[in-house]
Amino acid sequence: MTMTKLLFVSILALLLMGFHGAPLQAQKATQSSGTDTKSMKSQMEQMHTQMEQMRTQMEQIQTLMKDNMAKMAAADAAMKSHMETEQASMKSQMELQQAMLNQLQAMTDHMQTMTDRMAMMPDPMEMHKKTGATTKKDKGMADDQKK
Repeated sequence: MTMTKLLFVSILALLLMGFHGAPLQAQKATQSSGTDTKSMKSQMEQMHTQMEQMRTQMEQIQTLMKDNMAKMAAADAAMKSHMETEQASMKSQMELQQAMLNQLQAMTDHMQTMTDRMAMMPDPMEMHKKTGATTKKDKGMADDQKK
């Protein structure tokens, strides 16, 4: 209980000091209002100068950002053009390779057809034996074999 009373008295003392101290501060404020006005004016001028500097910096930043955005847009356009060119080149290369493969396949097919036809043809020596006819060339070959 004594603690509660002590706390109550302390709060009351602080409140009384607050009420009595206020008029003294008001008197001091009216006496020094001339110096405070000058100080505030100088602070306002400093703040105005700082605001102008910040405005200038912001304009510079905006200009740099615009330039960077323009450069990025140009780089994107160049990259897109390059990629389209690469894609067209790859397509052309693929078409060329396909044409080469088609040509090779056609040549292979032609060679196979020729091989098949040659296999179906009778051997020239067998034809001569069946007919019994000999040509000068065959006689010359036969004469060479006899010698």
